[in-house]
Amino acid sequence: MPPSAAVPPPAPAARTKNQVAVPVVLDYLLSYLGFYCVLPVLPTLLTRIHPGAGPLLIGTSLFVFTFTYKGASLFCASLLQRLSIRVALPGGLLVAGAGFLLLPLSANPVVFLAFLVLSGIGISVNGITARMYVAIALSEPKARNYVYSGIQVAVNVSAAIGPIVANFLVRGAHPTRLLPLVAAIYWISAAVITLCVPSGMRPGAQDARKPLRLGLLKAMAADPQVRRVSLVTVVGSFLYGQFFSAFSIHITRLTESAAVRASFYTFNAVLIVALQMAVSAYTNRGLERGRGPVHFLLVGIVAFTGSLAVLAAGGSTLAAAYAAVALFSLAEMFFTPMVSTAFADFGNDRPMVEVFNFRQVASTAGESLGGFAGGALFLQAAQHHLGPAYWAGVSLFGLLSAAFFGLRRTPSAPPLQAPAAEPATPEPAHAG
Repeated sequence: MPPSAAVPPPAPAARTKNQVAVPVVLDYLLSYLGFYCVLPVLPTLLTRIHPGAGPLLIGTSLFVFTFTYKGASLFCASLLQRLSIRVALPGGLLVAGAGFLLLPLSANPVVFLAFLVLSGIGISVNGITARMYVAIALSEPKARNYVYSGIQVAVNVSAAIGPIVANFLVRGAHPTRLLPLVAAIYWISAAVITLCVPSGMRPGAQDARKPLRLGLLKAMAADPQVRRVSLVTVVGSFLYGQFFSAFSIHITRLTESAAVRASFYTFNAVLIVALQMAVSAYTNRGLERGRGPVHFLLVGIVAFTGSLAVLAAGGSTLAAAYAAVALFSLAEMFFTPMVSTAFADFGNDRPMVEVFNFRQVASTAGESLGGFAGGALFLQAAQHHLGPAYWAGVSLFGLLSAAFFGLRRTPSAPPLQAPAAEPATPEPAHAG
């Protein structure tokens, strides 16, 4: 009998929703636990590893890390289509863990930035591949939604626990002891995924986004409705980006207590877990009554500006910081889920893959710029005792932007349809 090389390999067996959910949810629980062990204390880690680090380096670090963990998948779609799920999914985790482990090993800040980029790429690749795995392995929308709901819970649990671990390990004479733990968390997750994901699964052209090209940006700019939603998303994401940059720096200057520092992030995550469904029910009623998604995006932006205004007025008090976090959490609950809804509304006339590329470009740009401003400009202002002026300035920027986009009208969009949306990768940390 001739060699069987010409015989195609057998297709992977169908997976039940629990067979998919258990490893994917565990992946997100562990990987985002590692992520939230680093993100809230990244400015502190940088200054401890590189004592001479100034505002520009801190802001640049936050920018490049945010840009890569949110946006790297925009540039590597072609590569991911050539890799099997069983290679790409744990591969991203291994790369992310290696990047974090290597962070303190060089005295050169440029090398530090390179390792941050490596970590961000690994996180992005893992996240986009997990989304594709769920889409490929499960054909029923209800089964997919079951898994994505589990992911959302896992991300927020990690967001509540990670900062506690981070703030207790970073204090003291050896702050970098946190990083081997983070690397171990990523590598354990990679081992679990390797054991649980079947071989032979590979994304097709319909499963992954196309690589970012200039034509996509031209399309965003040419359509008035897409341009408006994109710019509103950039502004809101810029304000959201203050939380893990300027606010992180603010609370390190506000208190030396690791428990108090961690409590702000845990408070934020707990509020979102407790209240997101109620806020979503309210916004759904508004959509049914004819309110457009942009209205609720602007409500979120106004709530963001209120949070920053509290910090401007409250000075260096714990009460003002907790009040600001409460308002910030409310803003997230309005803004973050509605971003996907607003872009999905364009899916009547455009491919959904293109629509969600619009979303990712806008949110990545805004949050990355917010991280840079919160790291570089806020720290510079705080060093000259002008922290309240920074909060007031950013708050005013958000308020004026909300007023501009609220008053500026574009041609009416088609009625809002329930999107048959591509499930977006959950936004770290609080996607609703």
